[in-house]
Amino acid sequence: MVRDDMPSSTETDHTAATSRPVTRRRVLLGSAGLLTGIGVTGTASASSHDAEVYQTGSTWYATNGGTVYAGGSYRDAIQAAVDSLTDGRTTKEKVLIKNSGTFTATESLKSVRLDSYTVIDHNGTIFVEDTGEDLIVPFEAENVQSIEIQNLRVEGNPRYGLWIKSCSDVALGTIEMSLYDTTDIGLGIRVDDSGGGGRTQGFSLEYASIEGAAHHAVETYGVDGVDIGTVETVDTDGCGLLLNDTTDATVDAVDATRADQGGGYAGFRCANDCGPNIYLGELRAVDCGRGLFTVSGSHGITVSNVSIESCESGALIQDTRNMTVDGGTITNNVGEGIRIDSRSSDAHHYTRDVTVQNLQIDNNDYGVYETGPDTEENRILNNSLCNNATGIETYAATTEVSGNTFC
Repeated sequence: MVRDDMPSSTETDHTAATSRPVTRRRVLLGSAGLLTGIGVTGTASASSHDAEVYQTGSTWYATNGGTVYAGGSYRDAIQAAVDSLTDGRTTKEKVLIKNSGTFTATESLKSVRLDSYTVIDHNGTIFVEDTGEDLIVPFEAENVQSIEIQNLRVEGNPRYGLWIKSCSDVALGTIEMSLYDTTDIGLGIRVDDSGGGGRTQGFSLEYASIEGAAHHAVETYGVDGVDIGTVETVDTDGCGLLLNDTTDATVDAVDATRADQGGGYAGFRCANDCGPNIYLGELRAVDCGRGLFTVSGSHGITVSNVSIESCESGALIQDTRNMTVDGGTITNNVGEGIRIDSRSSDAHHYTRDVTVQNLQIDNNDYGVYETGPDTEENRILNNSLCNNATGIETYAATTEVSGNTFC
């Protein structure tokens, strides 16, 4: 498979405290009102805990009936609690983590590794203080099934805040990360197929608020069956939400502010043969590199109710088929409001069957700009365009342009 020509460092890497607290109960976006009242999916919760982690003085304890760990390591206490759950279980057992604590520098990849049928209920914050080479992943799961993290907050400089590899039936609840200390990889949530057990199957995320990541906030690669509530991101050097080689994904809302500001990544991006059956209910992207970007063989995508403002590019739909953008506003972006494009390489299919409709497109350098080569059979319908340097320009004679108005 040939991957997109703008890979993230993690798209090919399968080896590898000033924060604003946010809760999913907060009324999102204030006066904009775009995401207010969005529902979120629930996780299947264990009703009581089986193992417990807590701190007394400078000592960390893990208990499960009796003490299974007593010592100075927060990470080791959590791992001991996970390891104390019933071997070979086929129903979920829960670890309750009662206190905040710190994961410190390491010379090798260090994480808490989760087994099948494990629930994590984390109260407080994991502080990551790694002076080494981005080697801390607070929680990691590989080739396991039926795991749940009900709540988690991470601050500092992890490699990834969470890393899920070749798993099935994964449910994340409320995940909050403040990653302004990250400088290299620094990715929030990574879900992929790198565990050797095939694609991840069945992944849900109720709510994520991720700030300051040195790369993407949330990224999937090789995942089938995704159910996401809201992803809210600020100041990421990559995408707000990136879906690579992902099928059957439903996302309620993405709210991205300054996702790769001045760069080429987007508030919401689909890449590397992403699709089919990708649906995003609402997108808000402000001051991002791009607001919306689909590329490299992506197909079968619907994005509704967009609000894209002050980005380097409003929306770029490139090497993409069977794509619809329906409703909302695209305004004050450098370059195009929407560009529909194909690249000259044969690595991915050229663009066709793209519908852009019911949009207010204002104050951009281009309104809607279709370019080739080979781009064809698209539809630009019932949009209102005002104060763009150019209105609608098409490349293909087979592209339908109708019902649009201009001020």
